[in-house]
Amino acid sequence: MLVDWPYEFPGAYWLDEREQQAVQDVLKHGSLFRYYGLGKVKYVDAFEAAARDFYGVRYALAVNSGTGALIASMAALGIGPGCEVIVPAFLWVASVGAVVQSNAIPVLCEVDDSLCMDPADLERKITPRTKLILPIHMAGSPCNMDAIMAVAKKHGIPVLEDCAQCNGGAYRGQTLGTFGKMAIFSLQLNKNMTCGEGGLIITNDEKLYYRAFSAHDMGLIRKDGRLAAPDPDAIAWGGGRRMSELCGAVAAVQIEKLPKIIGHMRNSNDRIKTLLQGTPGIEFRRSNDAAGDTGTFFIFMLENEAKALSAVEKMKAAGLHNVFRIADYGLHIYYNIPSLVGKVPLSPAGNPWSLAENAASAYGYEKGTCPKSDALFARSILLPIPSRLSTEQENAAAEAVKAAIYGS
Repeated sequence: MLVDWPYEFPGAYWLDEREQQAVQDVLKHGSLFRYYGLGKVKYVDAFEAAARDFYGVRYALAVNSGTGALIASMAALGIGPGCEVIVPAFLWVASVGAVVQSNAIPVLCEVDDSLCMDPADLERKITPRTKLILPIHMAGSPCNMDAIMAVAKKHGIPVLEDCAQCNGGAYRGQTLGTFGKMAIFSLQLNKNMTCGEGGLIITNDEKLYYRAFSAHDMGLIRKDGRLAAPDPDAIAWGGGRRMSELCGAVAAVQIEKLPKIIGHMRNSNDRIKTLLQGTPGIEFRRSNDAAGDTGTFFIFMLENEAKALSAVEKMKAAGLHNVFRIADYGLHIYYNIPSLVGKVPLSPAGNPWSLAENAASAYGYEKGTCPKSDALFARSILLPIPSRLSTEQENAAAEAVKAAIYGS
C-alpha cells in the first residue's frame, strides 16, 4: 500500500481566513509598503511587536528573506574582509553565501550525531581571524548551545544563531535565538511559519539593532516612517531588504499559530519514532534537547551507505516521495554547493578569495573537508514531517520505513 504522504510546507497548511482577511485589508487600503501608503500601515509593525513578545527580546526587525536577515546581521556585526566565520557542514547555501557576500571567508566545522555544529571541532577551528560563529539549528533540532557559547565566551567571539529551520524551538527551556548577540529566522514557504518569503532579525543589543536596521533599509534609520540620521556608528549602505505589508499581514497571523504548528509536527515525529523504537538497524538522530525540538524532520541513521541508498529508494517507491539520504540533500550539504567548492568570486576581481586581507584564510570546501560529517551524511535519512498528519499516515510511514530497512 502506498503512503499518502503530503509535501512539507508546515505553515502553509494552517493558512485560513485570518491571513486572507489581513491581506485583503492591506489591498483594500492601498498600503503595501510598510512605512506609508494610501491608508494606515500596521501589519509589519504588529508582526515585530508579536515577535518581541514571542521570543522575549528587546528588538525585532522584519526583513524580506532569511538570506537578507543573515546579510544585514553580518553587516551589523562588522563582518568583512579579514574575517573568518565558522559554519557547520550541514547548512543551507544562504548561510555560507551570506559570509561570502560579506567578503569574509567561511570556515567549515564538523557536525556531530545531532547533525548540528560539533562544539569540539568548533574549538579546533578557532583562529585569530575568527570573528563570528554561526550555529545553525538544523532540521528542526537545537544545537548544543551550552558548549557553543562556552567556546564563544572563552575566545570573545560573537554568535549569530541561524534559526531558519527551528523557529519556535528551545534549548533547556530557553528560546532559540536568545543565546547569541543576534539571531535570524526565515519565513519562506518551507518553514515552521511562513509568509511565502520573509525573514526576521532579533537582538537585545540596541546598537546592533540600529546597525542592522540601517543595513536592511536605506543606510539610515526611520522615525515615524521617515528616514532619519542615526548615530554615526549606524550609518551604512542600505540593502533594500524591507518586509512588505502583504508579507507582514500573513506573518502577524502565522506567529500566533506557531506553537500549534510545532506541536502537531512534534507529536507526529514522536509517534513515528515510538512506532520504530527497537527496530533492528535503526539509530535515531541524537537530540541536544528533545523537548525543544520542533519535530520538523524525522532523521535516522542506518549501518552504512549502501543500506541507506537502498532504503531511500524503497521508501520513495512506497510513497514517501520527499525522503532524502542527507548526503543527497542538495544545497544543504557543503560539497553539493558548486559556488563554494569552486570558490566562485563575487566579481572579476576575485573577491573575497583573492583579497589581501583574506590571504591567510586558505581553505578548501570539496568533499572530504569534513570527513566525520561526510560519514554521517552517507548513512543518514531525512523525512520531512508535514504539520497536519493523520494517525493513519503516521502508521503507514513507520511501516514503509520498516519494510525499506528489512528489504535493504
